[in-house]
Amino acid sequence: MKNIFITIALAIFASSCSTFIPKFIAKKEAKLCTDPACMEADKYFWDNFHAGNYDSIPNILEKLKQSYYKNPGDYKLLSHIAFTHAWAIGEDGKAEDSAQIIDHATLARQYFKDAFELTPEKDWRLYGFYASFMMAEGTIHGNDKQVTKGYFEMKKAVKKYPEFNLFTKAYSIMNGGRRTEAIEDLWKNLDKCACEKVDRKNLDYRNYISLRNVESKMSTCWNTWIAPHNLDGFFLIFGDLLLQEKDRQGALMMYRNATYTDNFDNWHYKGKVLQRISKVENAIAENKIKAGIFPHDYDQCMVCHQAQEMKESPDDVHTLRPNMEVSVHLLK
Repeated sequence: MKNIFITIALAIFASSCSTFIPKFIAKKEAKLCTDPACMEADKYFWDNFHAGNYDSIPNILEKLKQSYYKNPGDYKLLSHIAFTHAWAIGEDGKAEDSAQIIDHATLARQYFKDAFELTPEKDWRLYGFYASFMMAEGTIHGNDKQVTKGYFEMKKAVKKYPEFNLFTKAYSIMNGGRRTEAIEDLWKNLDKCACEKVDRKNLDYRNYISLRNVESKMSTCWNTWIAPHNLDGFFLIFGDLLLQEKDRQGALMMYRNATYTDNFDNWHYKGKVLQRISKVENAIAENKIKAGIFPHDYDQCMVCHQAQEMKESPDDVHTLRPNMEVSVHLLK
């Protein structure tokens, strides 16, 4: 009997130590690496990401992870490893049905979580992506409990940074039977960016150009160096969602707004938008049942980020954030 009590006491002591002692262990220190390998790895990531070089993903991951292995406090390397895994799963149609999509989802979730926790000033964009891939991973594994947890973590991210995470939330749920909710999230996103409730029947985003600020948290409302076709892609995605809900006039309005962006003529997906406008106008005029459009027939990440008209990223992109004004970086 005495031995039983001793065993129980030791178990309780061990359990309390495992909870109590880690609180006194110093957290990992956030520190950007300035070694040439780190600088080159991050530049390689950005150059290939903007160019849409999907086949370069294995090399990107190798370069970023080699540098991160030697510099585990570098939160930018962490976040860009996460983004690269997200890119891999986002364009999974190019992967020839590779089962690596499973690992990419798990690794994206973990790296986004770690990057968020390590970043000195909490970047709630990263938390939104973490929540998104928690849902994605749960869906892959048939884990409804994890999907639900991810959904509520996403709502938390939306409260912290609605201008960014309303879109992340909408994009995460739009193909999971919550299209109506996703559409409402995108309208709320526009309301946040416009600082008022926008006209849902006659939207003209050009009316809000005076609010344009690409160097603040509102930068997500415009095209920036990070996402040179952010607005173009937003309106294309929104238009397709409305078209799926049989709102042709709404879809047409969104497609037209995509053409108003200042860098539209350089956009890789310009032709798809112009074709959609023509087809929807024709369907409305002739009262056709279908417009002959296949929604979301574009590369998911690249619809906003691909920009082959951009110069290569600056050599110091890893340590100094580039000017977010797109025109500064355009090839002349």
